[in-house]
Amino acid sequence: ARQIQKTFLPQSIPGVEGWDFDLRWRTAREVGGDFYDVFRTKDNRIAFSIADVSDKGMPAALYMTVTRTLIRAMAQNITSPAEVMTRVNELLVEESQNGMFVTGIYALLDPQTGIMEYANAGHNLPLIFRGDTQEIQKLAKGGIALGVIDDAKYVCHEIEIKEKDTLLLYTDGVTEAFSSSGEQFSESRLIDALQENMYASASELLESLEDLINIFRKGEAPSDDLTMLAIHRLMSEEK
Repeated sequence: ARQIQKTFLPQSIPGVEGWDFDLRWRTAREVGGDFYDVFRTKDNRIAFSIADVSDKGMPAALYMTVTRTLIRAMAQNITSPAEVMTRVNELLVEESQNGMFVTGIYALLDPQTGIMEYANAGHNLPLIFRGDTQEIQKLAKGGIALGVIDDAKYVCHEIEIKEKDTLLLYTDGVTEAFSSSGEQFSESRLIDALQENMYASASELLESLEDLINIFRKGEAPSDDLTMLAIHRLMSEEK
């Protein structure tokens, strides 16, 4: 089942000049409800999504597959991330009979300008590290999770990812990782880790965060799926 689930997720990330992408996907059980996707659109933008199904195990894995497929399908003909989320939500509500829901983000990045449009459906707020000021910013809040109510409305937000900036998207398996004493890793620890270290690449960032979380857990088994996607814009001389 795990091998089948992995075939529904992209095995590689599109290479884009001037950009550095990397991701991590770890399930708490053999299969899980977290998912990600990265692909090129017809207008040559980079689409990416990250999401978390409310359940775990096989039911969540099946729901994950349906949701990812719907997002991909809607993205073929709809250019607004908010409209994509609205249509996916309508379809999930029509078919949902087990009370599951999905938090997620769908975004479109123009690699030439660094402009990213995105819509957030009740998901953890992504963090952007501004390379010039060394500051951490949270992206704007979004609407309700997918699959809850049929008339949910989603809003398109826009940010610019500048040279040396790094955007981190993640599921709550990161901030809600537990130590052996029952303490959560927390968003504040995640922000501290981003501010206190300079990372040479997206891969180095995710490796460091993964190590920090493993050390924090002190051998405690993961209680939730964990997914992270890092997007770093290179400086001109690095391209």
